[in-house]
Amino acid sequence: MAKAQSLRKKDVAVLNKVFDKIRAGCSLYGSLSSVGLTSREFYQLMAQSPKIKEDFMLALSDYADRCTDDIKALAESLKAGEIDNSTAKLLIETIKWLAQKACPEPISSFADDEAEKLSEIVVKFVS
Repeated sequence: MAKAQSLRKKDVAVLNKVFDKIRAGCSLYGSLSSVGLTSREFYQLMAQSPKIKEDFMLALSDYADRCTDDIKALAESLKAGEIDNSTAKLLIETIKWLAQKACPEPISSFADDEAEKLSEIVVKFVS
């Protein structure tokens, strides 16, 4: 699949399935296995198109953002007395670790870095 020089519609459809699985919390390895892709093929496809890397990073960011919702749900369960304090703490720390592993830097920081590269402030003093 990765031997083609340009991405085919089939490749894009398969990658979209991979990214959907990542958003749902599946690992990259598990997501690739489910569609019959190897990690080597995935990285070869990623090397062909910067958009694939961007889509991959966004999928990881979406998963990390979803972890925020999971933590909020745990906090509500704790408030409602459905789980105990130590269980909530363990689950929250685990979810935080997974989110940080998936997306160590927020996607907004990537956008900020790009904006900084493109802008320049020039100050001139006139006497």
